[in-house]
Amino acid sequence: MKHVNFTQTISVRSGNPDAIKQLLEEWDRDQAGSDIMGFAGSQLLADRENPGQYVLVARFAVVDPDVPAAEEAARNNERPETQEWARRFRELIDGEPVYHHYDEIYRTG
Repeated sequence: MKHVNFTQTISVRSGNPDAIKQLLEEWDRDQAGSDIMGFAGSQLLADRENPGQYVLVARFAVVDPDVPAAEEAARNNERPETQEWARRFRELIDGEPVYHHYDEIYRTG
């Protein structure tokens, strides 16, 4: 099977979505010029039926055909910059985040 793109979702509760959004914008700005191991972008989604519930979607693409995107994401998690970002993110949420990991099997276009 050829390597496929990878997506991680992080479900959280927070009373401060603006600070989470600002943290994501800071990540994008600070990491834009660096090699961030297949990172292809993120989204922050607000649950319309459950105020205060959010889902962060982080997408990773295959960069090196010999390295799965999920492995690139795991490598990214070990970077000091990512560890610091995660520490700051945890300060903005209530309770523990819930992680889910997905391999892309179809995409329009």
